[in-house]
Amino acid sequence: MRLINTTTLQLSEFMGDETPPYAILSHTWGEGEVTLQKFGDLESAALEPGFGKIKNSCRLAEGNGIAYIWIDTCCIDKTSSAELTEAINSMFKWYASATICYAYLSDLNPGDRITETDNDNQPSRQFAQSRWFTRGWTLQELIAPTTVEFYDREWGLRGSKTGLCRAISAVTGIDQEVLNDSSALFGVPIARRMSWAATRQTTRLEDIAYSLLGIFDVNMPMLYGEGEKAFIRLQEEIVKDSNDLTLFAWQAMEANDDGRSPSSVPLKYRGILAKSPAEFANAGNIVPRSDPRFNEEFAITNKGLRINAGVAIGDTGDYILSLNCSPSKHSKQDIGIYLHQHGASLYARDKPQDLSTDGPAAAAAAPYPKTIYITKNIANSVTSASVDQARHHAIRYRHGFENGSFIDARPDNLWDNASKLFLTQGLLSFAGILYFKPDSTHNILIIACAMPERSKPWAVFLDERQMEHIGPALGDQRKVHQLPKRIMMSEKVVQDKKWGEKRFRISMSLEEEGEGYEPMYCIDIEVD
Repeated sequence: MRLINTTTLQLSEFMGDETPPYAILSHTWGEGEVTLQKFGDLESAALEPGFGKIKNSCRLAEGNGIAYIWIDTCCIDKTSSAELTEAINSMFKWYASATICYAYLSDLNPGDRITETDNDNQPSRQFAQSRWFTRGWTLQELIAPTTVEFYDREWGLRGSKTGLCRAISAVTGIDQEVLNDSSALFGVPIARRMSWAATRQTTRLEDIAYSLLGIFDVNMPMLYGEGEKAFIRLQEEIVKDSNDLTLFAWQAMEANDDGRSPSSVPLKYRGILAKSPAEFANAGNIVPRSDPRFNEEFAITNKGLRINAGVAIGDTGDYILSLNCSPSKHSKQDIGIYLHQHGASLYARDKPQDLSTDGPAAAAAAPYPKTIYITKNIANSVTSASVDQARHHAIRYRHGFENGSFIDARPDNLWDNASKLFLTQGLLSFAGILYFKPDSTHNILIIACAMPERSKPWAVFLDERQMEHIGPALGDQRKVHQLPKRIMMSEKVVQDKKWGEKRFRISMSLEEEGEGYEPMYCIDIEVD
């Protein structure tokens, strides 16, 4: 760690426990900053506009009896990627270990008020709109140090973090408990911590992720040039160390809301991870409904987020995954995300601009937990459109199935209970069984369907004695081609069933169905 001697302005390097007490500067970068290379020649460095910040912060530290100070502009060799990576990963710790932090607000004039009145905790417009509160890096620089003093453009002391706690909380959204004690930071839900960075900006796109490493106590290498992938990597690192489901309580922005992307149509489907902290703008009051430590474990895999969860079907017919949190402290609502199934136990985020607040009933209605996967990232419209295309040649149970009860479906990982269909995209052949009860007066119908490779799909009624013919094919596509001969040779296999005065007749047709008008095999039941 390089430190500046506050008396001589000479640089010294220290390692580990040898590091002496030091002050630290928090500021926003401008034109003419003094880099490490320029700082080697003090006469030349003194001509730079940024040298005044170095000189004045050294003066303050020396006046406080502190022999050294750390300033990011000239204490890091930014030409060394290894040193830059180490510094960024250590930044939160360095600020937390400082004796005092001087926060320099270069756009706050000496005559500007900090609060509306002397006895008021409401921040003034000038204080709230300072550029210092809009930058990504200054978030951790505000939270980490125990002592922070604020200075205006003429280096006049305007207050401390402790004394201005309520006003700062009103400006930043940061909990007062965290401002008073940074150790409380890691008890705050992930979504709420993300919301503190929602309106902050960085010069380089990657830095909005790198500036949050300390806020989430994670480490990762710097890869400038990776763009939005940096924030994806940050979330992946968070998942490795936390099972707080609020990480997924983000809402997609309308096109161009981030001020960076060109205007485009918002994606219909998204992955489980957010694109930027801006998508957590509405998460500032989220609270967990129970201790997150007891949430089901989950992990990022090469197939997406793997989680053992019960997925409920909401009032609108959408899949809902509960995130075990509420919008605010006194709310009884349960926040969830909408999902859309597009493969075997595979889901994508549906209606990404919305969160479900169906209440505890939605979570209670979820079936027994099972392992599902949620696609990690859907980056463009082509990938988003492919989610709907997963219904190509699906087998849908249509007319005659509107009012009955779906008792069971096998294989269950390919069954989309919300849309009442089997997903077959990507399979060379398929066989499935549905247990269906038309109404309370009839027995359960067993309906077998199959889509053999290079053969015409079919659907028939079975009884339990025919199950031995189709059962082996449910888990082995290689045996599906044998089904037509075995099934059709069975005496009890029929395409119509009679109960009392009613006769049920089954038929199958290829038609374009659904919002994307994908060709599906539709199974219908007619009652005579």
